[in-house]
Amino acid sequence: MDFFSILKLSGFPVKEAGRLFAEYKEGVKNPQWIEKRKWEAFEFHYQNNRNYRKFVGSHPKRWEDIPPINKSIIREHAIARIPDTMRSERYYYRNTSGSTGKPFDYAIDTMSHALTWRMLEDRYKSAGVSFNDLQARFYGTPFSLHSRIVEKIKDMLSHRIRFNTVDLSDANMERWLSMFRKKKFVYIYGYAYPIVTFAKFLSGKGLRLKDLSPELKLCIVTSEMCSLEEQKLIEEMFGLPVYNEYGASEAGHIGFGRNNRWRLSHELMYTEILDDNNRPCAPGTIGKVVLTPLFNKGTPLLRYDIGDMAAIEIEDGVEVLTQLQGRIEEMAILKSGKKVAGDTLFLYIFKEFAKVCPDISEYKVLQLAPNRFEINISSPAELSAQEISKLRSLCMNSLEEGTEVEIVRKQVLDRTLMGKFKRFERRF
Repeated sequence: MDFFSILKLSGFPVKEAGRLFAEYKEGVKNPQWIEKRKWEAFEFHYQNNRNYRKFVGSHPKRWEDIPPINKSIIREHAIARIPDTMRSERYYYRNTSGSTGKPFDYAIDTMSHALTWRMLEDRYKSAGVSFNDLQARFYGTPFSLHSRIVEKIKDMLSHRIRFNTVDLSDANMERWLSMFRKKKFVYIYGYAYPIVTFAKFLSGKGLRLKDLSPELKLCIVTSEMCSLEEQKLIEEMFGLPVYNEYGASEAGHIGFGRNNRWRLSHELMYTEILDDNNRPCAPGTIGKVVLTPLFNKGTPLLRYDIGDMAAIEIEDGVEVLTQLQGRIEEMAILKSGKKVAGDTLFLYIFKEFAKVCPDISEYKVLQLAPNRFEINISSPAELSAQEISKLRSLCMNSLEEGTEVEIVRKQVLDRTLMGKFKRFERRF
């Protein structure tokens, strides 16, 4: 079944999105096109979202006068997820903790969501693959049975086979090898850390993945940083070119490229690099990544600071994102010596825990020893004995017998000056 047929059945206007994206792809060739679109985006939210208008104040005369926004500001000013007026017929409601560990609810109108998929279709096509090709998906798996069934159906309809990225033991990677020998995968997609770990495993065995699965064309890493050294290792052990996908789930697709140089998504996104005083940085200078989705009619993410740092450089007259600084996932090493992806493991634990305790503002997990974990949480009130028992139970279902889990409530969790912190850290 065609990928976009599935999206259409789900209620997304994929045909119209395809027509519009083709139009935008031509329009972006005109330097004035983005300038016009970004002001149209601002005017829509300024006129139709009351609390956003209060936050901005009097109508700005220059783009630089529009105050940047972030998740904390949206919460503090109670800025609505969708407009008060001029609402679209349908919205796609989601939430994300991102690398800050703090939950954030947002909305995207269905047309914008469909446009993002058309953008990705275009970028994947430029790399030589399509959504209908068989994908080896290195992604997490939800805890609840219902969510697992939903993801299983989505994977099946979308020509994807999901690999368990929580268990990074040699035994599990042997199972991965067996899967690549049996299935005719066309490309690999997923988190950088488990993919890099798999490449190291192949290196230790003296194997090259394309020799085992000759239909493979490329690998796409997403979500986490992948250094050039790691990319070189993947390319050597997989025998494939590695592409980097960069985006923010609430804002959309930001860039796609190779060798840590991302072609910006000008068709749907205006990307700025600002200094600490919110002034534009010179080309090649690292600053805050600030985004403006050009067409989303949902949550007003105008000059949205996502917490990452990067630079924009000009190559052959084209803007490319470089020097991106983001998060790198760490491993948890258990008593038996088993290695698991720490951030991914606890992300799914807390997603499950949120069903019984939705008031956790943020969390951070410290592994102090192979059999000892400390979970720091920020919440409006103390957890009840029942809630603490539930969280411990979820942890013990994923950790090994005899592991100690201490739960500590704090008013504020430590973070970097960028406003980010690793949700999981191993300190031994």
